[in-house]
Amino acid sequence: MNKLNVAHLQRRPFPGYYSIEGQFELIRRHMPHDIACTPWVCPNLSKGVLPRLSNARAAALVQADVYHVTGDVHYLTRFLPRKRTVLTVHDCVFLRQTSGLRRLFVRKLFYEWAVPRAAVVTVISEATRRELEELVPAVKGKLVLIPCCVGDEFTFSPARLWPERPAVLMVGTKENKNIVRMVQALTGLDVTVHIVGTLSDTQTRALVESNLPWRNSPELNRAGMVSAYRDCDMLAFASTYEGFGLPIVEAQATGRPVLTSEACSMPEASGGAAVLVNPLDIASIRSGAERVLGDAALRIELIERGRVNAARFAPTCVASNYAHTYRDLARG
Repeated sequence: MNKLNVAHLQRRPFPGYYSIEGQFELIRRHMPHDIACTPWVCPNLSKGVLPRLSNARAAALVQADVYHVTGDVHYLTRFLPRKRTVLTVHDCVFLRQTSGLRRLFVRKLFYEWAVPRAAVVTVISEATRRELEELVPAVKGKLVLIPCCVGDEFTFSPARLWPERPAVLMVGTKENKNIVRMVQALTGLDVTVHIVGTLSDTQTRALVESNLPWRNSPELNRAGMVSAYRDCDMLAFASTYEGFGLPIVEAQATGRPVLTSEACSMPEASGGAAVLVNPLDIASIRSGAERVLGDAALRIELIERGRVNAARFAPTCVASNYAHTYRDLARG
């Protein structure tokens, strides 16, 4: 049987930014046998006009039955066969990070010009769907929701006996990860803090001023992340913006209670199995943390419901959804 050849067109990631690449590597490992997915990486970093134009022209030379722009380089659709191209939009964070003429340029290049050039546009959450439909109304008829998947390595690990000083894990240090507010919310509580990601001076200063025992892992590989979840007692992920919020599901799959944000996609990703807080309100974050830390019955409930929720994002299910999209597109 001839296999359907699918090209996964990927960005050249900046150092420390591998989340999209990790997702699609996992998806390729679980793709049905009738589909062969091959990754293709942009020759240049996605920065500036000429390097992006060069990336788009190089992508046009790739040979495949179906082309899938996997995210963060939407403009690659410009020279690809429209009827055989899939584009995944993870979020609209670019527009939140820019202003003025730069914002206009990003809006045109990544959304208004690029999105209509794909036959199918997949989004990873309903929150992203709503954002994208508002931004590019013409996209409504071609949107398909396919969520992120949680890696096979994140398996259930029974929690240790609740310690006198619980360990709180925080994942990610970009501005939207809300580290300073979360640290301020935990100040005075008898906990330790482990933060994964490179800390800014402002974040480091907040940790020092909090007098909380803390440690930092600037970068962890997959095995290191598995250990980080297993070694913690709860995840604090009160982010201000996410397209999905994968750490929520990874913690749930590991068997750890989760505190997260009531904003954007996080209630959707957590599936009703997390304590939700207002990420802009330190008092709300603290109250939520105190609920998790002080209520053993609540923790058991969150862990049990979290395992059920995490099962929705198994990589075989997500890969199957993409495979269905590829087959439909190949059939025209």
